[in-house]
Amino acid sequence: MKTIHRVLGQFVLPAVLLTVPAFAQAKISKDEAKKLGSSLTPMGANPAANADGSIPAWTGSILGVPEGVTYVKSGDVYPDLYASEKPLFTITKANMAKYEDKLTDGAIALLNKYPDSYKLVIYPSHRDFRYSEEMEQRTAWNVGNSELVGSIDGLQKFTGSVPFPLPENGAEIIWNARMNQPMPVADSLFDEIAVYPDGNMQRFRSKLMVESPYSYGEHAIGAVAEDLGDIAAFVFYEVVEPKRKKGEMVVVHEPVDQFKHERKAWVYIPGAKRVKRAPNVGYDTPIGPGGLMTADDSMGFNGAMDRYEWKLIGKEEKFVPYNSYRFDDPKVKYEELLTGKHVNPDYMRYELHRVWVVEATLKEGKRHVYGKRRFYMDEDSWLIVSTDSYDGRGDLWRVGLNNTVYDYYLKGFIARAQINYDLQSGAYIAMRAVNETRPTDYAAKTKGAKFYTPNSLRKMGRR
Repeated sequence: MKTIHRVLGQFVLPAVLLTVPAFAQAKISKDEAKKLGSSLTPMGANPAANADGSIPAWTGSILGVPEGVTYVKSGDVYPDLYASEKPLFTITKANMAKYEDKLTDGAIALLNKYPDSYKLVIYPSHRDFRYSEEMEQRTAWNVGNSELVGSIDGLQKFTGSVPFPLPENGAEIIWNARMNQPMPVADSLFDEIAVYPDGNMQRFRSKLMVESPYSYGEHAIGAVAEDLGDIAAFVFYEVVEPKRKKGEMVVVHEPVDQFKHERKAWVYIPGAKRVKRAPNVGYDTPIGPGGLMTADDSMGFNGAMDRYEWKLIGKEEKFVPYNSYRFDDPKVKYEELLTGKHVNPDYMRYELHRVWVVEATLKEGKRHVYGKRRFYMDEDSWLIVSTDSYDGRGDLWRVGLNNTVYDYYLKGFIARAQINYDLQSGAYIAMRAVNETRPTDYAAKTKGAKFYTPNSLRKMGRR
């Protein structure tokens, strides 16, 4: 069903990547947690500056609303703390050789494909924000407790936040990228827009309510997966546009263990006035307008990972999207932001940061449209900030850019608009756009499990 395909592109799903079998992983001593906040930041990053100072030392000096910034409540437009900064320099096709070691393969490909218009505008790098004390405490507790077990998708003894701040393999790094949700609830009105080479746009608009049980504040530090259950997210989705689909609704139960427990979803079809079980959708099922993403492209990656072999490349310095407040500015309309060929580069902000790099290669005998994938995770936020996806011939096919911001209310980093470029067709898609809707409200009241049921859908269908 196209509706359930679309909703899969809208919210965070847990993920697992492995470089060694779970039974072979060494147990990290709880004494290692002492590194957090001393030789490492409280979330496990290297606090030091790089050799030439182009990546600054971590300060963590800002928790919540910065001094001098007016931010009244969640759901307001984010003030941009760095709005007055001038770019350091701009990378184009003409000068990219000078910076090639700091560019992802995707960035190089886009500069080559659009030599006259694509560019990376580079700003000063910042490491000023920090996660809430609760998230830091949960992260510290997880050291020596959280573990991958059973199948490649098993996570146990995890109490929320970052399960593996001292990662030893790709599996643990991607678990960090998927599970460090600072928000117990998110009430959103999103646009997802496909832009084709001729400049034409195709838009879907949807209401989205997501609850993350592992982020509920009432859960005591030390309450773990075995206590909290297998649901990573409850999701409610309602189509607003296009008109022919208006009123379609979906509820989804997202399991922590995507391999052992299947995703459950139910859809309400207004014309039929009935609720029925939706098919299980995942892996490389096309989603979004134009089918320009796969189900497991969302947020950089989501879903079961049993079809790939995984390799941890290490940590590298790369220019990546960061502090991307300007991209969401409601004064900037889609016609100006989402131009033909690629997004308007003047509204993208790039900074130099250290990122973890994990590579996935399709297993022999397994099927997926991507033969190889590469993921870049920011060391401070643990969010996936960029992806490179290759086809079965080994050619770079799709490039993903994931904007991030610091949410002043949540006191944590969040993923914002996701842009996926299809290098072969020349089209691209922007997911979770809010310029012409509203910012997400993270202070909304949680509705609880009973809201996310087939019976609840039936009742709402009678409105």
